[in-house]
Amino acid sequence: MRLSGDFIRFGLVSVLGLCVDLAVAWSLASLLPVPLPIAALGGFLAGAALNYGLHEVWTFASRDRRPSVGRGGLYLLALGITLGVRVASVAALETFVFPAPEQALAALVMATGLSFVVNYLLSKYVVFRSPSAAAPTE
Repeated sequence: MRLSGDFIRFGLVSVLGLCVDLAVAWSLASLLPVPLPIAALGGFLAGAALNYGLHEVWTFASRDRRPSVGRGGLYLLALGITLGVRVASVAALETFVFPAPEQALAALVMATGLSFVVNYLLSKYVVFRSPSAAAPTE
């Protein structure tokens, strides 16, 4: 099976964004008296900002498309959905699955995995879809 260039670039960008995300979240949670869901929010925002820029100019860039306000708005909407999934997942996992303070990283990692899937699906099929896929067919 051959992986598409977009998929490989998405994975590389996502790994970089994930590293930033988890580093910021874990640093906030372990170095400052920040509740874990708030730390997850900070990490998420830092990673998402990096990801959007790289996805726009590298992952999903095409010759027939320039950066647009509309796509930026779609990204913000997708980001809001993904953020909701992330923060709710962290809160639920921290409450019901990983309640001990030493289990906080496990909650962050699992919630990150779920939000990764949501982000990929929204990015690929909604935000950065090809211009031909966005046009209605007759």
